[in-house]
Amino acid sequence: MIGESLRMSYRRHMREEALRATQTLITEKGWNKVRFSDVAAMIGVSRPTLYKEFASKNELGDALVLRETERFLTGIQTILDTNTDSVPRAITEAVQYTLDEAVESPLLRAALTAPLDDLRGESSVLRLVATSTSMLELATQRLISWFDEHLPNHDRADIDHAVDVLIRLTVSHIVLPAADGNVHRENVETCRQISDVVLRFLRL
Repeated sequence: MIGESLRMSYRRHMREEALRATQTLITEKGWNKVRFSDVAAMIGVSRPTLYKEFASKNELGDALVLRETERFLTGIQTILDTNTDSVPRAITEAVQYTLDEAVESPLLRAALTAPLDDLRGESSVLRLVATSTSMLELATQRLISWFDEHLPNHDRADIDHAVDVLIRLTVSHIVLPAADGNVHRENVETCRQISDVVLRFLRL
């Protein structure tokens, strides 16, 4: 029993290390150039050992995107749960969190800055993200559900439109680089502008 517990603990540790190493490699050279042998070498295991945990490169990529999606959604949910007394504050902090994550997340940053030729490849990081469950779709569903609960006097169609605008404006800003190179300062101002638009639409 103890031996089995130790094996499970080792597998969880190795899996997490493999995902972390893969994320680093994607940031450094793009998903298209990530090799199983590189990941195995970075975490100090053999390729056969790594293949026992991930049957293919695509499975490794799916696991990484799933982990990032869960982490992102957990962050959004935490913000919503801690701002149940203020919808405006929840909106503002959710936008700020998303903008900050776009800067800090190696996976998303690699997807947005990969060379054009890499993005056209069959194994590009954008294809990796696109073939996994959409992070934005899940975030949209979660936001709509939360706003529907905390804005009972608002029409559901208005909530749907507000969340759609919120998501579209936020993603549009993520794609565009900061005009003066100061990402943090521009994110703060953009967060205020996006939040103001949505709050005005919802008459809050």
